[in-house]
Amino acid sequence: MSTKLNKASVLTGILAVLSAAVPAWASINLEFRTTSPWVVGDTVEVGLYAVSDDDSYVQSFSAIRAVFSWDPTYLDLIGVDQTGAVDLLSSGFPADDAWGLNEVVPPQDGDGLYQGLAMFGQPVEATVAGVLVTTFQFEALSPTPATPLDILVEGGSPPITTLITDGVVPGLDVTGALVGASVTIVPEPAAMALLLGGVLVLLGRR
Repeated sequence: MSTKLNKASVLTGILAVLSAAVPAWASINLEFRTTSPWVVGDTVEVGLYAVSDDDSYVQSFSAIRAVFSWDPTYLDLIGVDQTGAVDLLSSGFPADDAWGLNEVVPPQDGDGLYQGLAMFGQPVEATVAGVLVTTFQFEALSPTPATPLDILVEGGSPPITTLITDGVVPGLDVTGALVGASVTIVPEPAAMALLLGGVLVLLGRR
């Protein structure tokens, strides 16, 4: 009986050591963040943030591949801006991608593929507050109470998935939640003044 107990104790101890040696991987969420409203003609700025889902574990990434979509009726994609963002080896829209998402650079048809690569040997740490990966820039084309910008699970043909690669373990997928944003666009002040003037004239005739 004591031998069996000793063997069980040893086995339990080994499993405990092995469990302690294997880290509990956190996930990294991707989020679009912006302010509103924007005025027709404005350069709309939408930040892409990498957000750790666990404040007890330092999570990092070596690469981000994001499939995204927007409505070109209201927004015209201009490009990305790294001002205030983390240092990356590359950040942008890969040309001639095999999935047909970036028909031109930057894409214009309402869906696209973004890719950001960390510096070699310098993975980017994601925090629970979020780190700015890059800022997408669009031209505001037409007024709308809300037009969505989404980060998609997958897109293209053949389909490709949004993917965040761990900064420590090569090839480890640490993709978490994908959170989009909504943009409100209002008319230019001059157009709003004309509209208001027309309303006042109509009210005065009653």
